[in-house]
Amino acid sequence: MIIKFDENAIKNEEVLKLVEPFFKDTPTLESKENIPIIIFQDGVKGAYYVKCSMKAKDASQLFDFNAKLDTGDTFRANRELLLQHNTFKKMLIDASNGREFNDVIVEFNLTYNPNKPLKIWGGQHRSKALSEANTHPDRYHGFRIYFALSTEQRTEIALISNTNISVSNDTFDRMLEETMFGDILRDWCQKVELLDINEDFPDVGSKSDKITVKLARSFIVNFYLGKDVVEKYGGGKIDKIVHEPYLAETGKDRYLAEKTALLDSKYQEIMIEHKNDLLKNKNLLDAGKAFAILHKAQQNAVKTSKGKIKNRKSYRNKALIESILTGWSYVAGILQNDTTRLENHYKVPKTSTKILDPLNAEEMSRFKHEQDKATYRGLGTRSSLRDRQRIAQLFLARSLDPNTSLDKTIMRKAVSQAIALSAFKDGYTQDV
Repeated sequence: MIIKFDENAIKNEEVLKLVEPFFKDTPTLESKENIPIIIFQDGVKGAYYVKCSMKAKDASQLFDFNAKLDTGDTFRANRELLLQHNTFKKMLIDASNGREFNDVIVEFNLTYNPNKPLKIWGGQHRSKALSEANTHPDRYHGFRIYFALSTEQRTEIALISNTNISVSNDTFDRMLEETMFGDILRDWCQKVELLDINEDFPDVGSKSDKITVKLARSFIVNFYLGKDVVEKYGGGKIDKIVHEPYLAETGKDRYLAEKTALLDSKYQEIMIEHKNDLLKNKNLLDAGKAFAILHKAQQNAVKTSKGKIKNRKSYRNKALIESILTGWSYVAGILQNDTTRLENHYKVPKTSTKILDPLNAEEMSRFKHEQDKATYRGLGTRSSLRDRQRIAQLFLARSLDPNTSLDKTIMRKAVSQAIALSAFKDGYTQDV
């Protein structure tokens, strides 16, 4: 069997030593018909691959649906399969009726789970359909098989293969995070108990009660931004300036728009500086643990209210609303040098017979300031900068008194303060 490199591919003996035994040991159309094999090389990341055809019954025995970006890691990189989705059901019917699928993207890798060397990166659902379909006669399907990938090349293939509409931004973020910084962020979330031990970030945050990569990044960034504010203005001015908690940019849409796998710039800058001590920074760990306690207290309050609080996800997970999380973390950073107020901030807000949940989610959702438009959806319900500013002011106000509950009075006071400070910052009059 002739195996040769494409004219645009640099000859690589390591790759050749993997390709030759693959075709020797694996039933393919090319092997059967003695069709020459061309080894191609990607022009962007330099990854090597071949194109070939295999029958479903042969290929499915080799499929590994738990592909990993880091071969030494225990966590899978791909999203969960949507086996009840109508699109998958249609694929399964088509496969059973003899439809031929093409361009299934896999990596030949024997370093983990060697009995299943074809690690699926693109076409997970098509591959699953091929595995489950009962086809008569069995047909050949088209595969693109990569060899000797580096972690960077593997990630690039995973990202490119998963930029379709069915892949969530949360899954995309998780893959990119692992490539850029390994498991540091995930380990931090596990250490502060925002994730359980051996638990990964969710595939789709909107369907989960767990913190996402985007939210975890935002928490880290705002803690350090809050500390920077005190260094810049001094502790005496923190209640007299406008605060702007930051929401990390995220998702595959940004990747596609910028044509490169760039992280949010502020997060990347902070991680480059602090990644080596992130898991040892006691102050940051204490902040994360306090926030995890708040999140769990809010969830428990809603779940055990016996119907007195509507058991809505937005109420249970109020702490994970983007404006709440960023505002809370930002204030935690600001108060690092004020032990008393920091302790007040870390205490779960008091509840009562009138306020059953620590974050008073239902009251927040109803809150409107006199200057708000009729369409305003309530405090702590959106991710806009205005809401993040208001939430930061709310937590700052609460940190002044450990006995303060998050009631309408403090909400109105904090929002009025945020509005006034913003107006003062912009200037009441224009220069003549």
